[in-house]
Amino acid sequence: MQITKGYNQKRSRRLAVIFYLILGVFAFLAFDFYLKGYQGNGSDGDGDGDDDGNDDDGNDDDGNDDDKKIATRALTTPRHDFREIGTMTGTDKVQGYATLPECKADRSKCFKPDADHETCRTFGHFYDTIYEKWLAPYTSGDNPMQLLEIGFYKGSGFETYTKFLSNNKAAELHSMGISCIDAGPTDEGKWPWGNFAIAHSWYKPLLKQERLHCGDASKFEFLKDKWETKMKRPDSPPLKVVIDDGSHLHSHMATSLFFWFPRIEPGGILVVEDIQPSSEANKFRTHILPQVMKDLHWCGGKDDAPDSRCFPTIQPLLQGVHCEMHICVFVRNDSPSVELEKEYSITPPHAFDAIPKCLFGPHE
Repeated sequence: MQITKGYNQKRSRRLAVIFYLILGVFAFLAFDFYLKGYQGNGSDGDGDGDDDGNDDDGNDDDGNDDDKKIATRALTTPRHDFREIGTMTGTDKVQGYATLPECKADRSKCFKPDADHETCRTFGHFYDTIYEKWLAPYTSGDNPMQLLEIGFYKGSGFETYTKFLSNNKAAELHSMGISCIDAGPTDEGKWPWGNFAIAHSWYKPLLKQERLHCGDASKFEFLKDKWETKMKRPDSPPLKVVIDDGSHLHSHMATSLFFWFPRIEPGGILVVEDIQPSSEANKFRTHILPQVMKDLHWCGGKDDAPDSRCFPTIQPLLQGVHCEMHICVFVRNDSPSVELEKEYSITPPHAFDAIPKCLFGPHE
């Protein structure tokens, strides 16, 4: 009896230990599940298991349901990881990670096999580190902000930003694109290559919500109209982020800098992508960026070396410039945003041809 009693006591203690271990495992898993923020049975929060941005109700998403707020109804992912989301949406902003291994294994399969820099050979970019850092303040809570993307194209970039910011219910996202204007010849102000945006399931809802603005974002009149009538509303959140991912023409990239940077609120950012040595974009890299960097360190006065500002409408608002390969972030300081007249909202006449004088003098 004594032996049996002792055995039963030991067995009870072992069972208790096992029970509490199992309970602890379940508690840990439940807490981890909560932190990751899963919703429903599918990654898009609608329980259907697919990640397509649709309700799968058998109806076309024609934008007639006013309750569908595509710009803030973004799919909730297990964690806000820009690279993971970008891989899912198919944006080229992170596509370099997928294409680089094959390129490294066989240089003949590279997008630009003649490039000396290894990461220049592959198709796609590695922009996740920039966006993880600079969009982080807007990824959660109730943080009012407005984001504008220039260059909707097929919508994968806009979808990535939307999903990355989906936990911030006060975020309002806009995009501009030329490919969704009326079809026709360019000399008539139309687009001859087809509507790339229409294939995205968010296209019609975004148009109805006035979050997608079809037009030429290199034109002052178009920018001014959409800014004043669709974005700068009495009830709109502050403009904090502008991202240029449009034509990648150096002149259009400069347009984004001179029009949008003064209008961004203090602490906000202008991101310019594809600052690379291509024939289209190279002059922004070799002409505009060096002048902005010079202005960043401008002091003025007569005590030190004679100096002058290259871009007087940008320098007083500039906190810093932070770059990684082919992408730069222009950071606004704490000076209030300003509404400039057309003369000061467009690229200065000699921005691309007065480089030696501005950089090297003589300075007046």
